Amino acid sequence: MRLFVCGAYHYYGLPTAVEPQYYYLVKVPQALGHEVRFFDFHAAPRRGQPAMREAFLAALRDFPCDAVFIATHRDEFDRDTLTAAARLAPTFAWNSDDEWRWTDYSAPRADWYTFMVTNSPDVYETQRDAVPNLLHAQWACTGFWNGLAVAKDVDFSFVGQVYGERARQIRQLRRGAGLIAFGLGSGNPAPLPDGGFRPPSPFRRAISEWSPSLAYRLFGGFDTLDFAQVNGLWNRSRVSFTPLDSSRGGARQIKSRVFDMGLSGTLMLAHRAPRLDDYYTPDKEYVPFDTLEECLDKARYFLEHEAERARIAAAYAARTQAEHLWSHRINAVLRAAGLSRG
Repeated sequence: MRLFVCGAYHYYGLPTAVEPQYYYLVKVPQALGHEVRFFDFHAAPRRGQPAMREAFLAALRDFPCDAVFIATHRDEFDRDTLTAAARLAPTFAWNSDDEWRWTDYSAPRADWYTFMVTNSPDVYETQRDAVPNLLHAQWACTGFWNGLAVAKDVDFSFVGQVYGERARQIRQLRRGAGLIAFGLGSGNPAPLPDGGFRPPSPFRRAISEWSPSLAYRLFGGFDTLDFAQVNGLWNRSRVSFTPLDSSRGGARQIKSRVFDMGLSGTLMLAHRAPRLDDYYTPDKEYVPFDTLEECLDKARYFLEHEAERARIAAAYAARTQAEHLWSHRINAVLRAAGLSRG
């Protein structure tokens, strides 16, 4: 199958990091044997948004395909552009954060696409009758980074962006259980090529925790991680702090990291969140917590009880391998759209 995929290559525009959705929607389909053409809508707008839209349609005409995947973000495309694209091939909007973006962003654009794919099971269940072209695909694991046989030399980690309330949580867990954080805003340098760690500069850490964007301008993204580095750190971590607070509205939501690190061999220590138990069994495939005090207690416990930690981590990986790979999600969406041969 020939797929035209449109999204961002760089993570939040940072030149040192690749956007995870590039792996989800480009690299995984390629691994499945699909022929993929990629169009970076963030690189093209330097000539302006109308020119980017024209370039998108020109590239699509130059690549006759079976489906167009678009990782929705902001206002990259208008109705007219997407209507023109749909005359060439079925278009699929792959949404993120519909837990808080559905009403204001996704719903008004649903009929701009042939199909709209929501990551939220609640949105799908409540809206599918009103939005007949709505499909559901939860986050998943690429399957590219299997860490089950990797030595676990990092006891307790968080890997991702550090900001707001999450920064306060990380500071408390660092004091109470030795948590080490990596990623934009953490103030910890990215691992060396040989996997070693450089000691953080107290000054750089303070600036990074106060303003990640300022630290990036001053120090050149010293704590920014590529997705391969992110997965490498999960693969080395015995216990992974997994906060699920939404960046909007204060609710908890299932985030991509829940599945991203599923084959790492880490123990997922995660906030209780709506519907999470639909995907992983608590205390058997992951360990839930409600408060930071509970998180601290459970982190300390599993760091002292390796056999129990390893058993839950292995069950987490087995469930991920069986049910929660991006290959599963993409095949299911193509089947639901009537495009899959299998």
